[in-house]
Amino acid sequence: MAQRTYPEAVQNCVNNCRRVARTALLVVTLFWIIFGIVTGFNNEGGISSIFDNFTTILPWLAIVVLWFVAWRWEVLGGILIIAFSIYMASYLGVFEGETTQGLMIITPLAMTGFMFVFIGFRIWLARKAEAAQ
Repeated sequence: MAQRTYPEAVQNCVNNCRRVARTALLVVTLFWIIFGIVTGFNNEGGISSIFDNFTTILPWLAIVVLWFVAWRWEVLGGILIIAFSIYMASYLGVFEGETTQGLMIITPLAMTGFMFVFIGFRIWLARKAEAAQ
């Protein structure tokens, strides 16, 4: 069995974590965008009601922008996703104890944000270890 070097093992871990974090954030984002569209369509009826109910989709479209940032810069994107999760938690009244549904909405976002931060720091530590050799 061949012995793997530290950077190779870290790179495998990072690639797997990246795949999971990106896929999880994509699934959560698509779910909430589709949910917002269907909710607007069902409440008012008709295609024009989707555009009238655009405010329910707008926060979730912001996650698409954050997803692209996290795709390129993991640490920055992860921190922005965590900050967005905290903002949405306060907006939905989670901190006041008003709703547990808001907590269910925010938890996957915060978890993927922490995954992106973890990935970014693992890459940074691996590069630092390679530079020291």
